[in-house]
Amino acid sequence: MKRSDFIRANIDPILDAWEKFAGEISAGRNLEIGTLRDHAVGILHTIASDLDRPQSPQEELAKSTGHGPRLLLTTEAEMHGATRVMAGFSLDNAMAEFRALRASVLRLWTKARQEVQPGDAEDITRFNESIDQALSESIGRFSDEKDRYTRLFDALLSSSPDLHFIFRADGAIVYANKSFSRLYGMSTAEIISRNLFDICSVGAQELRGLVDHLIATRILYQGDIPCIPSASDIAATYEGLLIPVFDEAGNFEAIAATARDVSERKAMEDRIKRNANYDSLTGLPNRRLFRDRLEREVKRSARADVPCALLFIDLDGFKDVNDRLGHAAGDQLLQQAAQRIRHCVREVDTVARLGGDEFTVILTEVTRTAHVEILAQQILAELAKPFSVLDSDVQVSGSMGITLCPQDGGTPDELLKNADQAMYAAKAAGRNRFGFFTLEMRNAAWARLRVIDELRNALADRRLFLHYQPIVDLASDRIVKAEAQLRWLHPDSGLMSAEAFIGLAEETGLIGEIGVWVHSEALAHAHKWCALSGASFQVSIHKSATELMIKGPLEPAPAPPGGGLLIEIKEEVLLHSSPAMRSTLELLRQEGGELAIDDFGVGCAAMGQLKKFKVHYLKIDRSFIHAVTNQTESRMFVDSIIAMAHKLGLKVIAEGVETAGQKDWLKTAGCDMAQGYYFSAPVTPDDFEQLLLAEAARAGAEACRRA
Repeated sequence: MKRSDFIRANIDPILDAWEKFAGEISAGRNLEIGTLRDHAVGILHTIASDLDRPQSPQEELAKSTGHGPRLLLTTEAEMHGATRVMAGFSLDNAMAEFRALRASVLRLWTKARQEVQPGDAEDITRFNESIDQALSESIGRFSDEKDRYTRLFDALLSSSPDLHFIFRADGAIVYANKSFSRLYGMSTAEIISRNLFDICSVGAQELRGLVDHLIATRILYQGDIPCIPSASDIAATYEGLLIPVFDEAGNFEAIAATARDVSERKAMEDRIKRNANYDSLTGLPNRRLFRDRLEREVKRSARADVPCALLFIDLDGFKDVNDRLGHAAGDQLLQQAAQRIRHCVREVDTVARLGGDEFTVILTEVTRTAHVEILAQQILAELAKPFSVLDSDVQVSGSMGITLCPQDGGTPDELLKNADQAMYAAKAAGRNRFGFFTLEMRNAAWARLRVIDELRNALADRRLFLHYQPIVDLASDRIVKAEAQLRWLHPDSGLMSAEAFIGLAEETGLIGEIGVWVHSEALAHAHKWCALSGASFQVSIHKSATELMIKGPLEPAPAPPGGGLLIEIKEEVLLHSSPAMRSTLELLRQEGGELAIDDFGVGCAAMGQLKKFKVHYLKIDRSFIHAVTNQTESRMFVDSIIAMAHKLGLKVIAEGVETAGQKDWLKTAGCDMAQGYYFSAPVTPDDFEQLLLAEAARAGAEACRRA
């Protein structure tokens, strides 16, 4: 039997073997049996017809290379290739089907033949050529279809405004549509093989983390795509998918990504959220957001045992402004009041408008009640300043109630009620003031306010004084300088040293006014005493970091001739100085002042900082001087400071000298000057003049004896 007749007679057994093989291919399991058999039947009949047809040597040669004559415009083999592309077959799977077809026919043919017949070799050759021809046609169509689908796929994705791209785990881009390429200012050809992690200037590390997670979990990612091009001036928000792709063996191959610019949608969502949670007039949180934050802060306070405070503020006189100048003026007043309150608090605190002229403030992490009081006074002071609305100056004030959590209440409703009651109590007490919910705290606040008011009036009432402690030159035993020390003659507590009230002066801003007065007084005395000492005379004054930060005049008039100031600062000012501090110190130097480091040795100032700030004197802290006569370590430390200072061209002043032994040791060690109770306690200006006169008299008597 001829091979062609054998094929026609054994269609079903051949198809059974074909079907069994195709079913073992993963993509083939999804195809219907009819689809598998139809193409196989057509291919077998085509091969059988070709075997029956005589062929020339030229046709035989062409067929052996897969380029035999085409009997139909579209062959069954080509239809097979097109179908397999659509079914998701790989090229190897499609080729394997033909190998299986060849093996099935040859196996059945060999089994059916008892012995070799003449012409069998030629039939086998012709059959293999026909199979190869069909395979060539199928693979050709398979490749053409693949290319066509790739073009269609690329056209589809490139027409999309969304970003579509594929990249490997190392970031190498293997595919990008036109939208993706345009985003980075490149052509599609240029961006292929570029590294995604390199061209994403923002979010590269976060993107790497997502890739690692995708590979490890094999679960696609849906959400924000952290990749912003470096060429973008405005940060955009992209949402999309990152899909891990694995080959048939389960090995990671690439990541297919799609992303869409959702910046406009996000902006709209933010606007909607803002409208729901923020007051449209002032921009502050509204009642809804205020309640949410207060509930959160109350829970946090209970959990972490960190107190918080709630301030309830009502504007005094707002209704009069609204009625007299109209709602537009009232709106402007509310906007300005909101800004003034907001500028008084920290970023972590919440200022809200509940409605009308009522504002609230949530203060987090309240460690000291005194800080709440100071802040309340600042807010009231700001609200008491004139407002300019509709070209008119208007004056209002604020009444404030304060409650603390958890001391006064443990729920938002309790706190709000407490603060509201305390606010009305403050309003009833005369307005333009604050009150605490509890009587004890309110009394403490009023007592503190009284101290502030008394200190504020201390200058006008002439209750501030300067006492002076002599600074003695150890080589000559003569008074060459004086340290000014501030005192307050309190109406109830008597004479108070600066340590008792200077912190309060800094917190309330009074330090600036007091500092100018000290500056002026010290200069006047320095000028007066230079005549008594027979040479230029220096008075040292202290300047804190807070005072150095205050903008404004440092002294009311230029320094008079013959008298000067020695400005004493702490070591921490050198360590944490700001441009404003450095500018102030430079101005003081230009006006004739010299610079001394007070309490030297207790901080960590470096030699470079001493030179940078052009320091003239080091004042050794009294704690080291007390021990120089009985502790080797203290003597070594003071010795090293003196030696170091002299090498840098600085002079040394020892503080807290109380015994003759300390003075003698310091003189032997080469210390330049000293001060302390051994020489004199701080005294009034009149008593200090007596010290200078007595010293001048002794010097005159000594000169007479020598003469």
